Amino acid sequence: MGRLHLTDFRSYRRMMLEPQARSVVLTGPNGAGKTNILEALSFLSPGRGLRGCRLSDVGRLADRRYNWAVAARLETPDGTVNLGTGLGDVEAGEGGQRDKRVVRIDGENGASPAVFGDILQVAWLTPQMDRLFIEAPSGRRQFLDRIVANFHSGHMRQVNAYERAMRERNRLLADGGADPSWLDALEDRMVEHGVAVAAARLDALERLAGAIAESASGFPRAVL
Repeated sequence: MGRLHLTDFRSYRRMMLEPQARSVVLTGPNGAGKTNILEALSFLSPGRGLRGCRLSDVGRLADRRYNWAVAARLETPDGTVNLGTGLGDVEAGEGGQRDKRVVRIDGENGASPAVFGDILQVAWLTPQMDRLFIEAPSGRRQFLDRIVANFHSGHMRQVNAYERAMRERNRLLADGGADPSWLDALEDRMVEHGVAVAAARLDALERLAGAIAESASGFPRAVL
């Protein structure tokens, strides 16, 4: 990342960061805004960021509405890419108004934050996730899928497609009297996307296991 620019984001009215190295350590007293920078980076991916907040809660100052923005310049093997995201105008939806997130790549509007996945992947492990490995397996799968997406850019689309088909199938079964051909079609989609998800997960685990095996460390090695 060559540059990160924040506008009306959390505690920052304006902030420009131009890292000079691949690895960066953020230091400072409590409340300095270190986690805010990490949260801004997490918005360069689908979802609601590492804090999981409503988009309208991210803007600077709680008592006023700010259309915050995060912009980043990335140096990739294919050249420089400029990414941007932020809070757009409020949209009317079912149950009232809802926040709208704007996505741009090199100045062009993107359909959704999912398009960021074709350029970069973002994963994080925070103190709030300390029970990740002892609680429900769904949280571990979500964490693993963020890692897998670093190796397979279309992985999250496959995961989302599988989950949509599964929810629709479960809803039909719960309602009763579903058309068998409809169920067959949904199950075919689940198989198609499920196989792709499983293959990507296994490939990523093999890569991680290989990297662990090659690392020189005095600590016990993890087994995946």
